[in-house]
Parts: sequence; structure tokens; C-alpha cells
Amino acid sequence: MSEEFVDLSGLEALVQSQEEGIEITIVNEQGNPLGLKIGVVGPDSDRMQKAMRDVAAEFAKKAAERESLGEQLADEADARLIAILAKATTHWAPNPKIAGQVIPFSEENVRNLYTKFKIIRDQVEAKAARRASFTKG
Repeated sequence: MSEEFVDLSGLEALVQSQEEGIEITIVNEQGNPLGLKIGVVGPDSDRMQKAMRDVAAEFAKKAAERESLGEQLADEADARLIAILAKATTHWAPNPKIAGQVIPFSEENVRNLYTKFKIIRDQVEAKAARRASFTKG
């Protein structure tokens, strides 16, 4: 009787491509490229997993502080998503310009961009969350 097995090497390649990340061409509401490309890692990558843990800890700390101060954080789910995506974003090119000011890449600037422009955040989220986006070929 022959030995049967399942070859999981394709999944290894998927994990590796998620670690390497992809570059997303950002488009406007009509589907036309804006000239901005944003790099992001995949949902199973170490960087994305760390981002989710770090953001969970950050928001738990804020919740504890808020409880003692009686504050409430509006749109916490959006803020969490933005924070995770910002940590999972590896680069952008070229630097975008907003209101005449060039915005260099940094985690804080990525958070601000995703907060200000939901159309950009939605595109990054849609690609970053789908493993199929990281399939080569």
C-alpha cells in the first residue's frame, strides 16, 4: 500500500509572500490610479500578528485610563483598524502631498492618512485582509 500525504508547500509559499508583503496601487472613486502605492504585509505575517497584539494592548491601556477618567473613545473599532493597518504598512511611494504639504512615511502619518481618507484605508484593508492578495502568479 502506498503512503498518502498532503503537500503543504503551497501554504509555506503563501506565508512567505505575506511576510514579504505586497504593493497596492491606490485608485480614486472612478478606479483610476492616483500614482500612490502602499506596501502592506499579510494577515498571517509576524508583523501583522504583532500589530494586532500591540494595538490590543494599547487600547486596553486606554480603556483602563478612560474608565478612571470617565472618558469615551468614539469610533473605537475604526481607530483599532487604522492602528493595525498603520503598523502593517511597510512603505508608500511617492510621498503624498496634502494641502500643499509633502507627507513623509511614518506610522503616525499612515494613521493620519487612513483616518482622513477612508477610500485609501478601505483599499488597503481589503487587500491586506485577504490571503488571496498574497498569492504569487
